[in-house]
Amino acid sequence: MTILMAAILWLAVASALLALAYRRTLSAAWREPVLRAPVLILESDDWGYGPLLQSLRLERIADLLAGFTDVRGRHAVMTLGVVLGGPDTERMHAGDCRAYHRTTLMDPRLEPVRDTMLRGAARGVFALQLHGMEHYWPSCLMHAAATDGAIRNWLTESTFPCTEALPSALQSRWIDVTKLPSSPLPADEVAAAANEEVRVFTATFGRTPDVVVPSTFVWTAEVEAAWAREGLRVVVTPGTRSESRDAQGRIVVGKRTYFNAASGPHGVSYVVRDRYFEPSMGHNHERAMDALRSKTYEARPTLLETHRTNFIGEEGEAQRALDEVRRLLEAARTAFPGLRFMSTAELVRHCRERSALVERRASTRVHFLIRRLARVSRLRKLAWVTGVVLPAWLTYVFTRPRTLLHGESTA
Repeated sequence: MTILMAAILWLAVASALLALAYRRTLSAAWREPVLRAPVLILESDDWGYGPLLQSLRLERIADLLAGFTDVRGRHAVMTLGVVLGGPDTERMHAGDCRAYHRTTLMDPRLEPVRDTMLRGAARGVFALQLHGMEHYWPSCLMHAAATDGAIRNWLTESTFPCTEALPSALQSRWIDVTKLPSSPLPADEVAAAANEEVRVFTATFGRTPDVVVPSTFVWTAEVEAAWAREGLRVVVTPGTRSESRDAQGRIVVGKRTYFNAASGPHGVSYVVRDRYFEPSMGHNHERAMDALRSKTYEARPTLLETHRTNFIGEEGEAQRALDEVRRLLEAARTAFPGLRFMSTAELVRHCRERSALVERRASTRVHFLIRRLARVSRLRKLAWVTGVVLPAWLTYVFTRPRTLLHGESTA
């Protein structure tokens, strides 16, 4: 009896100590909504300013997505992170690149791209999200062009050049990279730029954006506050916020972490997009399915990051990317009959309103809490070493839902 009591006391103390040490992780995992059905969202960035070929490729993507529906009859959705503008290369060339001149999706020459986006949104297969006025900070780009002939050529040669061709550091819009390591931009300029890009997005598409995807996932509290003042309510994150680049131009990963539907200052909500589906980099649909299974096991949504560059290259490369999207959607519907398609904005509304998609039963939430915590490597190892894994396993077994969620096997 003494040994038993000592074991129970040890487990109680060890559990309390682990809970204290990992209190932030535990709290975040508990507060994050538990979804009652698998959710798959394709999140694609960099669309907008750029080659007119985008229009044709977007039409093909829209037709592909329209061929798939979920259990509610909703089409598969791809969010488009929109870059609203870029250099007016004709004026830049005429002025010998002495001053920056911008053109936007309001330009009649870019009308085919804008109209294809709007048609896809009307069909329910595209959801338009703000990615930025430009995929860079103009004064930083001009500073680099003064000494870099390649950037100068980029600004003056092609009609609508691809921003993907710029050096990585220059593609971060919300920091000053004229010298590395980077430094903050003036707060008043940040606020003015955030106001301008929301205004231009609204004028271009006829509505205020709900969601913003910070370019290269580098942004600051100041720009987030400015976006919120302009009505943006959702920020897509990779689970962290980065605010700078180091002396080599590499992104410095921030210490601030996020979880799905977490609330931030000014009424902003966050979502986590930390899985990648880039066919041009060798990512196939099986890799994406692994991400869907992993996220669904944890009752989390699956947001897959994929970029424009996968679809606007040579015909063969673009077709391979489209084929991988098709295979993914086919496999996802087969593996998860209850699969739900929706936009990122819709996902956040479900979470905020605690709709029927969000689990409310405490016992089921505890069950998935344990699943989530078990994915934290160091915590899992400590649970085994201390024996806390035993009460955790018993709790996991007794809180298992009678009706399995997400199409899981009973085997």
